[in-house]
Amino acid sequence: MSWKKNKNFNSRQKKAVWKRRFICLALIFCGVCLLLLPVQLKIWKLKGDLKDYQLQEKELMAKRKEIIKQIEYYSSDAYVEERAREELGLVKPGEVPIRDAVPGRVQIPDENAVIGD
Repeated sequence: MSWKKNKNFNSRQKKAVWKRRFICLALIFCGVCLLLLPVQLKIWKLKGDLKDYQLQEKELMAKRKEIIKQIEYYSSDAYVEERAREELGLVKPGEVPIRDAVPGRVQIPDENAVIGD
């Protein structure tokens, strides 16, 4: 009978040793997780920021292309001519200016306008 008790005691002792090992490993694992968790959270935040910055970069590049097109248009002779015709009323030699009539109003001719040939 003492042999059975001794065998039972050894198996309990072995189970206790395995429990202690498991608890130690679990504590070590939890400690490592607690150490690495803030780092992983920061990595996820930085990845999100990177996506936001990449989207912002695409938007800015599209805006840059649009601005370059506007600069090219505003520096072209066609734009200068268009502005001169609209704002200053200039015409090319040999052209006859045509003005829109406003219903109910009589427009007074310019002093420099040529009336008839």
